[in-house]
Amino acid sequence: MLGIKNYNPKFYTDKNEFMKKHSDTLKSLIDSNLREVWTVHETSDGEFWADCPVILVIGEKQLEFCSFKDNEIGVTWGEIDLKVKLDWYGNQELNLEWRKNAIENISSFIGSRIEEIEVIEMAQETFDSKDNLLQSNLLLNGLGFYMRESYFSIFNALDETRFSFLRENNLMYTKV
Repeated sequence: MLGIKNYNPKFYTDKNEFMKKHSDTLKSLIDSNLREVWTVHETSDGEFWADCPVILVIGEKQLEFCSFKDNEIGVTWGEIDLKVKLDWYGNQELNLEWRKNAIENISSFIGSRIEEIEVIEMAQETFDSKDNLLQSNLLLNGLGFYMRESYFSIFNALDETRFSFLRENNLMYTKV
């Protein structure tokens, strides 16, 4: 999937289903250090390729986060071999590569001990033509990490992965 050999993420929309599958492994990351963050970039211009997974190496575990689809996230553990060349669906014009710690502001987190992990949800509201609220759903959105009074999150920005270094007031946070 996504031009990555042997990568088969399961995508989640429901926090409870996600927590049932991943909470124990996420809890095991607490008190471990964030060692590396790997992201995919286009080699010609260095642009971050946000459609691809992002890999967090925490302690001895490799967490792979993907938000390839709108309103869902995928998390896998150790499925991606960083040494294998990326092949974006056979597109010969793209030259993609993994880069270590290449996201702006992430270097200050490298080596830091993870103190807390959160699952992030966002509200999706539907209104009628008169702006009356018809429906409100919570959508699984990402993961947040506390380290030394600092914070960063990795989340689904519609159909690609983004980072934030602040907690947003309009999101819901559940401690793992």
